[in-house]
Amino acid sequence: MIWIAAIALAAFLNASNAFAADPALMRVMVVPSVGQLSLVVELSDEARRVATQQASATELLLQAGPIALPVQRQILNAPSGLALLQQVAVGESTTENHEHQLEVRITMKRSAPSAVRVVGRRIYIDFAVADGAMPAAPSRQLLTAPVREQREPGVAPVANRVPASTPASHQALSDAASKFERIQPFLMSATTAAAPSPAVLSAVSEAITGVRQSLQSVHAAGADAGSFQMLASAVTLAAESVSADFRGDRASKAQQSLAVFAAAKAQLQ
Repeated sequence: MIWIAAIALAAFLNASNAFAADPALMRVMVVPSVGQLSLVVELSDEARRVATQQASATELLLQAGPIALPVQRQILNAPSGLALLQQVAVGESTTENHEHQLEVRITMKRSAPSAVRVVGRRIYIDFAVADGAMPAAPSRQLLTAPVREQREPGVAPVANRVPASTPASHQALSDAASKFERIQPFLMSATTAAAPSPAVLSAVSEAITGVRQSLQSVHAAGADAGSFQMLASAVTLAAESVSADFRGDRASKAQQSLAVFAAAKAQLQ
């Protein structure tokens, strides 16, 4: 079983209504697993153009566009739990055709083979790493505050504050986790069938949508933030495994979902 822990790497970034026709940057995530580390760039819509450049042995540049503005420039540092990733810089540039494009510069601690794949509105950069144990703290979030802050002259920077988790949000998150856990037997039955029934897949998909809706009302913070991200990733993987247009290994995708959920549940307890 492949254990995957999803770690949120960046906050949601706003897009201007004037550029609504172009996709906007939603978030960037890193998904470590045994033998692989994936950087996931999620947009509001599918990118029309994706390219990568190997700037150096340890630096890779991802460009995707056109992109809606504004794109907040951020430099995000990886936690010590990730042995391969060092830093991710998010920004934008202008092409020769005067189009704005997203630029994500990934700095690794050492060179590693990589491959790029586009799945809908998500861009995956998969790095091959040596098999080993998962990070000791898979739910730890990467730093989201930019190294260089833009503020008014003479105004002192505000110290970063990590909001504490509340009993109500923790209970809401636990309830969503319990709801998803009850779906899992039906998820595995639907995805391991020799000929999956469209009606069964649809029914499981509707149940997963219910969990997604429950998560939308959860405002996780503090110690619950990592569990929330992992649970959201587990639900997303499950939804993909029963999607009508999914063409991959449904059972494998569902197993990944269960693995991520197990990590999320362990963090919640």
